[in-house]
Amino acid sequence: MSISGNYGNYGGPPDVPKIMEEANAMCGIDLVYLNVGGKKYTTNFETLARSKSSYFSELMRIDRNSGRVLLFLKNCAIDREGALFINRDGDLFAHALQFMRDGRRAVLPEDKYTLKQLIRESEFFGMDSWKEVLIEQLEQVDKKKNELMETLTAIDGHVNRLTDTMYFDGFKK
Repeated sequence: MSISGNYGNYGGPPDVPKIMEEANAMCGIDLVYLNVGGKKYTTNFETLARSKSSYFSELMRIDRNSGRVLLFLKNCAIDREGALFINRDGDLFAHALQFMRDGRRAVLPEDKYTLKQLIRESEFFGMDSWKEVLIEQLEQVDKKKNELMETLTAIDGHVNRLTDTMYFDGFKK
């Protein structure tokens, strides 16, 4: 399997909740291989587990007692190569993963269509903080577009006045 770490049943000490017995315990720095819509990604379990994504919290979480990442394989789809399969657009997932890593410092696209697609992805993955950032970015893109349109309209008005002045002054001579 391509998911690194311990794959046996994690028995743990007797006081460990039963949920751990149904999960594989991984180190946060262990690598996880993802197949998102056919596109391959590699990251650490901790990146996904700490992402505040309701989607990934169904697949894994960090155990408060041991600090290890618990991977719930019964909730995971695994591809032929052993990677976690996620049935989403692989190109768009790059933005989601970047946000999980960098938070608000992640570089966002300025294309409205892509931003709208990413908002949908944020809803699918249950990443409310990412959705807020994307909506802010979409508003900024709209604001820039409106400012540009106002500037172009003003320039067009100046050009028309200059053209009219040149046209009328030309006939007066």
